[in-house]
Amino acid sequence: MSVTINNSPVHSPSIITYPYGITDPDYSCGFHTGLDFAPTDTTPANPMLYSVVSGEVVSVIPTSTGALGVQVLILSTDNEYWRYCHMVEGSLQVQEGDMITTASPIGQMGATGNVTGIHLHLERSTTSAWQCNTFLNPATYLQIPNEIGTIVNYNPTPPTPPTPTETTKTKFKWVLYAKKLRERR
Repeated sequence: MSVTINNSPVHSPSIITYPYGITDPDYSCGFHTGLDFAPTDTTPANPMLYSVVSGEVVSVIPTSTGALGVQVLILSTDNEYWRYCHMVEGSLQVQEGDMITTASPIGQMGATGNVTGIHLHLERSTTSAWQCNTFLNPATYLQIPNEIGTIVNYNPTPPTPPTPTETTKTKFKWVLYAKKLRERR
């Protein structure tokens, strides 16, 4: 399946390699807390990542520490937290306090932390603290399938809605209807 969106974290084709919510006892929450994007064969190995929301950068972890590696946490204007994980060390384009939009570069997709390859682990949550019961499915917000193998394309211009076609309304002939009603009496 292939979808095109105007707020993709990767501004070139990417593929979902691991969906949100898959249960796995090896994860600390018992399920996959984010949505994993990897480059496709037409995308460079370490593409630049962009914000999927407008908001404020509230936390930056510029060096690879822990399972999630180099990270950026964004508080969206609709009060949700978005965490970008596993980015290339030294590639971050933002700092705490920056106000950003969907055109803002964040950093390069990488393989820092506990990973098996280059990808973006994108989390969506109701709190800045990493708590298992606060995670939300990023695919729902992005309006894309939460399925392995989905190709996500980027187009900065949202699709133009179809132009409504003019319909000619036939006027109800009240005069004839009233005449028929009178004849029935």
